[in-house]
Amino acid sequence: MKTFPYKIAFVGVLLALFGATTPGASAPPKNPPRFVDNGDGTVTDNQTGLMWEKKTTDNVNNTYTWTRVSGGTAADGTLFTQFLGPATCTASFNGECGIADHLDWRIPNLKELTSIQDCSQPNCINPIFGATAAGFYWTSTNVADSDLGSGPLAAWFVSFDGVTTNQGNGKLHLNFARAVRGGK
Repeated sequence: MKTFPYKIAFVGVLLALFGATTPGASAPPKNPPRFVDNGDGTVTDNQTGLMWEKKTTDNVNNTYTWTRVSGGTAADGTLFTQFLGPATCTASFNGECGIADHLDWRIPNLKELTSIQDCSQPNCINPIFGATAAGFYWTSTNVADSDLGSGPLAAWFVSFDGVTTNQGNGKLHLNFARAVRGGK
């Protein structure tokens, strides 16, 4: 009966070819969820490969300016000093820095931030992202001169209020922010 091991191997090949699994084995999910809560204050988007900051009740209402002076274009406002500074360890206000042990956080561009905008959800975002204030969120995308006539004096924002469309805003305005890292 030397053919017995070969019969088992043959049956295993047939099962693999036709999608059956061996008893006790679980098949991978056919459609993994788009967003995954990593349990460390971040959410991963399996579609784009981006990792997003998950807002908390402690920071959801914080707003930031892009620049410090009226008519300015420099990235020296509270968006970069008080928000991104601690996230990237270029500044620390309480002796801690980074988000979920990562230091390469940045402000998302317009395409990235609109990729998580879903106005069929409350505040136009999946609840997996945590508390989200209804309002405007900064992007790193400058408004082109031809768009609003303001050039680098304005940056695009994405609205998470379910009412306002995405548009440009002067860099001295106060807007909300959500950090991102990575991508495909």
